[in-house]
Amino acid sequence: MSNEAVRTEASEFDGVRKLPFTIPDVYGFLGHAYVLGILQNYEECKPWIYTHYNQLYISKDYVEIGEYRLDFYPNLMVLFSNVPWLQYRQTNKDMLADLGVDIHAFLQRHIDESFYCSTYVDEYYIPNSISNGVHHFSHDLMVYGYDLNRQIYNVAIFDKNRQFSFQEVTFENFGLAYHNDTGQKGISLCRKVEPREYGGSRYGAQLGKFDLELQTMLDSMSDYLHSVNTSKRLRFYFQSIEGYYGLDIYTGLQECFRLLAEGSINLDVRPLHILWEHKKMMTARIRYLQEQGALSEDSAALEGYTRLEGEAMVLRNMLLKYFYSRNNQTLGDIANRLGHMRTAEEQVLTALVEELGRRNNLVPYQFEEVVKLEV
Repeated sequence: MSNEAVRTEASEFDGVRKLPFTIPDVYGFLGHAYVLGILQNYEECKPWIYTHYNQLYISKDYVEIGEYRLDFYPNLMVLFSNVPWLQYRQTNKDMLADLGVDIHAFLQRHIDESFYCSTYVDEYYIPNSISNGVHHFSHDLMVYGYDLNRQIYNVAIFDKNRQFSFQEVTFENFGLAYHNDTGQKGISLCRKVEPREYGGSRYGAQLGKFDLELQTMLDSMSDYLHSVNTSKRLRFYFQSIEGYYGLDIYTGLQECFRLLAEGSINLDVRPLHILWEHKKMMTARIRYLQEQGALSEDSAALEGYTRLEGEAMVLRNMLLKYFYSRNNQTLGDIANRLGHMRTAEEQVLTALVEELGRRNNLVPYQFEEVVKLEV
């Protein structure tokens, strides 16, 4: 759509514009929530979604500062501009200020052109946020709509109950939150591209197209099963990252809870939340593969990962209870159950990798170097 067409359309609309956004399957970190909150609205994005979100890792860099940050690998956040279904733009607050650009005009124009905006704000001014009216705290949010009549933006944030949610923020409050010094200057914008745009771009440019990659999916599952450092494969593009990968993340998490019981590190529920979200994604992926005929309808993997999903939810809830009780026996119980969970997942995933390979005439990539964190 041309800029002229956008302006003409804007002059005819009722002052309300809201881009498609939904509660995502992964929201333990907002960067993942932003990507999936956009893409899960579109059937054509499912092949990309289910090809990814297989591997987990805990970076050694985080471990060295006492944070056992469990996350998906590779990192597919908006900030890193590595999702083929999204077109990106990047700028920063200083650049806009130097050019005299009004942030409200900037946001609204980009939303008119179907761009979502992620930026850092001071949550002290954001209603229903954890820090609202209590203390100044820099955090990112996603703006995905506005209403000129009511003078509000539609935003996605973690609310005061620490739940990922959709909120409304007045133009005035957003301005205060945006302009207050947050120490973070970046502004990331992205737009979901249409499949037809792939053919119209030079050599495709990898926009608006991603077919289901069963071999890549199988390789990633195999990496997880054998605790392979998947980042070693991407050294052509990125520095590899040492740490716990795949099933070895259970060892990292057990160490985390031992140190937590000793008082050596701070409590963080996110690792067990991400573990639960990983099992949710595995369950959803298996169902999708069954729909595509890549797995049998009676695949035992579905029942196996459904059980693992339930167990991960139990562990997450146990840790939430520990937040109030501070009973270290709970941490010991969690560590023990993580050991049993690892054994169970190894059995289920071994069968899943074998079935997926056999049914689709595929063989997992054999990566010789299995990297484990030295402890």
